Amino acid sequence: MISPACRARWPRAFVLSLCLLAPATVRAQPVARRISPAVQALYEQANDEMDAMRYESACPRLEEVIRLAPDALGAKLTLGACYEGWGKLASAWSQYVLVEGAATKVGDLDRRMKAAVKAAALKPKLATLTIDVPASVRPIPGLTITRDGLPVREAQWSVPLPLDVGRHEMVVSGRGYKTRKQPIEIGEDGDRVAVSVLPLESMTNAGPGPERPWQRPAAIVAMGLGGAGLVAGAVLGGMAIARNQESNDGHCNAQERCDPTGLDLRRQAVGLGKGSTVALVAGGLLAAGGVALFVTAPSHAQRDERARPSGAQWRAEIALRPGGVAVQGGW
Repeated sequence: MISPACRARWPRAFVLSLCLLAPATVRAQPVARRISPAVQALYEQANDEMDAMRYESACPRLEEVIRLAPDALGAKLTLGACYEGWGKLASAWSQYVLVEGAATKVGDLDRRMKAAVKAAALKPKLATLTIDVPASVRPIPGLTITRDGLPVREAQWSVPLPLDVGRHEMVVSGRGYKTRKQPIEIGEDGDRVAVSVLPLESMTNAGPGPERPWQRPAAIVAMGLGGAGLVAGAVLGGMAIARNQESNDGHCNAQERCDPTGLDLRRQAVGLGKGSTVALVAGGLLAAGGVALFVTAPSHAQRDERARPSGAQWRAEIALRPGGVAVQGGW
């Protein structure tokens, strides 16, 4: 922030140009020529908003001042005070540490001391977050962890890092795995929060292809049709055997000579036998195909269950009717 001595001797606009960036008096004039009216206006507006305790608007203005004037140690120190007033103690502490290091490099002992004192006072109050990465997760290829969009690299794992109070989000991803988002809540200053990265779901296990919500219902229908075919085949086979036995009951002799009734019964038996064979083969194929569809159905299809009424189940009705088999199903 601008020192009281500077405010007492110079008009406010010139003070900003002279004191905002200059680490030493000998550099005041060259730095002053680099300050634009826009930066001056932003800085003054931010100070006014801080005086009115409107930190939520003042801090972003100061961030913009620093973006436009990256050497502005005074603005960076003021931003730390803004964060502190806003209740973002971790951000304020980080800003003070940054100013302390930068001021040391340019020999600005006054700002270095102010920043060091502020940082030391805040450090015991900071909330921290520790992100643990289990051994089962670490081998994931291309493992990437971010917190609020910022990368959390391996050197930061299992280390308590200062974090502002509020809601945060950790995102974990890896090649061949589904991205997982984990919300994190820091309740109050001084909290010590630790979270563990949860296992990721392999895309291979989940099925790399598109979702096929129709596959499980289709599998059930196919198995139902196959079962019906097998039942029909068995029934037709039994009828064929019965007709053949009936033809032998006084209508056909041992030499396969039959009267007209016996011949008709034999023709019926042959037709029923052929129908039984067709039904058995078709039913077997449908049943096997239905089982294969059911086993290979992607797990994503289960998502449809959440959209159905509670307790709803797939039901299939199979009925043998004259001239064919009827299958009806639904949820």
